[in-house]
Amino acid sequence: MKLLFQQKALKEVRSGLERQLEQAKKASAFIKEIEKGNLAIDVSEELLDSELGASLTSIKNHLAKLSQEEHERNWLNVGLAKFADILRNKESLDLQKLSDDILSNLIKYVEANQGALFVLEGEGDDAYLDMIACYAYDRKKYVSNKVNLGEGLVGQCVLERETIYMTQTPAGYVKITSGLGQAAPKSILISPLLINEKVFGVLELASFHEFPAHKIDFIRKLSENIAASIKHVKESERILSLLSASQQQAEEMRAQEEEMRQNMEELQATQEEMQRKSDALNKASAEMMSILNGINATMATIEFTPDGHILHANSIFLRTMNYRLEEITGMHHRRFVPNDILHSNEYKTFWNRLAAGESIKGVFKRLSQDGQIKWLNAIYNPILDAAGNVIKIVKFATDITHEQEMMAESKGVIEGINATMAIIEFTPHGTVLTANENFLRTMEYRLEDIAGHHHHKFVPEDIRVQDDYRTFWRDLAAGKATKGVFRRLTASGKTVWLNAIYNPILNANGEVVKVTKFATEVVKATEMAAA
Repeated sequence: MKLLFQQKALKEVRSGLERQLEQAKKASAFIKEIEKGNLAIDVSEELLDSELGASLTSIKNHLAKLSQEEHERNWLNVGLAKFADILRNKESLDLQKLSDDILSNLIKYVEANQGALFVLEGEGDDAYLDMIACYAYDRKKYVSNKVNLGEGLVGQCVLERETIYMTQTPAGYVKITSGLGQAAPKSILISPLLINEKVFGVLELASFHEFPAHKIDFIRKLSENIAASIKHVKESERILSLLSASQQQAEEMRAQEEEMRQNMEELQATQEEMQRKSDALNKASAEMMSILNGINATMATIEFTPDGHILHANSIFLRTMNYRLEEITGMHHRRFVPNDILHSNEYKTFWNRLAAGESIKGVFKRLSQDGQIKWLNAIYNPILDAAGNVIKIVKFATDITHEQEMMAESKGVIEGINATMAIIEFTPHGTVLTANENFLRTMEYRLEDIAGHHHHKFVPEDIRVQDDYRTFWRDLAAGKATKGVFRRLTASGKTVWLNAIYNPILNANGEVVKVTKFATEVVKATEMAAA
C-alpha cells in the first residue's frame, strides 16, 4: 500500500516537472521573441494563469512602452533636426518663402491635412495677424488674410499665449477638401509662436485624426524654433532697411556737403553778379522808360483797376474813342462794350481772368462816345507787385477799324465766289485738301471720296500720259499760275469742260503752301484741244 502511494507521488512529481519544463521552454521561446524585438507576441495559454505568464506579460508591456517612448523620442528628435536644417537653410530667404517651406513640410511630417501660418504685424492697438502661408486650405471662416487679435480661436491664441487643442470643432469653423468631398476635421491644433512670452505668430493645423501627445509636444517645441526664425528674418529685414537708409542718408549728406560748397561758390559769384545786374538794371530801367514813352506816343493806352475801373488813359486812346479823360476816369470798362458782347459768357469772366493774372489779347469790338464801332487790336496785360498780386491792368491797343472793314468786304467777295464757282484746294504736289459744294456737285463726288487723292483722279488717261501734264504740277509748285479750259472726268465717267485757273498760294516767305483752283463748267466742241 505504501509502495503504491510512493509510486503515485513520484508520478505527480514527474508530471509537475514536465509541466514546468514545458512552461520554461515556452517562456524561453517568448523571451527570445522579445529579444528579437517582436513585442507583438502574446504569452501562450499555458502560461496565462501562472505567475510566470503574468511576469512575462508585464515585462513585454513595459518593454513595449519603453520602445514606443523611444520611437516617439527618436521621431521628435529627427523632426526637430529636419526642421532645424530647413530653418537654417532658409533664413536668408524672404519670410514668404520660409513660411511656405515650413508649413508644407510640417503638414506632411505630422500627417495633418491642412494648416496655416500667421505672422503678427503692427504694434499695440494696430497689431493684427497676417496669414502668410497656407497648405491645402479651403478657407470658410476667414474672408481675408487679416485676423484681428482676439478674433476667433487664432486671434484668441495670441492673447492667451497657450496652445489650443480641440477634438470637437465648432460647426462651420473649417472644412477639409479630400477625395471624399468636404468634411469637418477631427481635431484642431493652434499653437502660438512664442519666444520669452512674446508672440511672433500663430500656427494652425487641422486633421481627420486626433493628434497624439508626442506630436503636440513636437509642435510646441517647433513653434519656438519657428518664432526664432521669424524674429531673425524680421530683424534682418529691419537691419537691412536701416543699413540702406543709413547709406542713403550718408550719400545725401555727402551730396549736401558738395551742394553747400557749390552754394558758397555760387553765393560769391552771385554777389558779383548782383552788382553787375544792378548796373544793368539801372541801364535797363532807363531804356524801358524810353520804350514806354515810345509806346505811349504811338499806341492807345489805358489803365484799369483789377476789377475794370478806369485809372488813366493817354491822348491816343482818348482821341480814338472820342472822350476826354475826366469823362471816363472812375467809370467801368463796360462803357466801351457793345450790348451783344456785354451780355456774353466770355465777357462775364473777362475781368475775373485778368484779376487772376491771365493776359488776354485779340481783336476787340468797342464803341466810341459817338456810337461808332471801333476795332482794336489789343492786349490786356496784368501788372503784378513783388508778392505776385495783380495791382492794375494796362491795355495797349491799335485802331484797325479800317482794316476790319476791308476784311469784311473781302469776305463778302470770297463768299460770292464760293457761291458761284467750283473751288478745290490741293497741296503743292496735287493731293486734294478740300472742295466746295459746287465742285463736288459738278464732278459728282463726295468730299470723303476725293480728300487725300491726287488731282489725276479727274484727268482722262490720254491727258495724264502727255508731257504737258507731267510738268503741270511742277510749274504750280514753283509758283506759276495756270489757266485755261480743261477736259476732266466726273465720278460717273462723264466728260466735263472747266474754264479754270490754278492759283498757287504763297506764305510770307514766298513759299507755295497750297494750290487753289477756281472753275466754271462750259460747253465746248468735242474736238477742243486737250489741256
